[in-house]
Amino acid sequence: MAKFSSSDSNSTYLRCLIDSSFDLDEALTLPESSPDQQITTANSLVAEMPTVLPDEDSICSICMEGFSPDIGGKRVSCGHVYHATCISSWLSRYDSCPLCRCDISGGR
Repeated sequence: MAKFSSSDSNSTYLRCLIDSSFDLDEALTLPESSPDQQITTANSLVAEMPTVLPDEDSICSICMEGFSPDIGGKRVSCGHVYHATCISSWLSRYDSCPLCRCDISGGR
């Protein structure tokens, strides 16, 4: 019979707990409207966001890439800045800021 150390069982337990959390999180964020409608809503929300020029060492925390000085980024209501395409893609699935989870759904 194989012996398992307590660290093996703790590791397995944590892995199962994390997997369950991700499954639950995914189930709780299932879309209530059609994907096309969500994309249209996300694009219109992003179009209304102010375009800003972040610091040159700033990065988009969604894609982890820097900002182009001639394009800038979109600032959401909580103040965080993302690439327009990144935040639009995010908002087609979620209603909150990727960093602080502040509601930025625009009442949808």
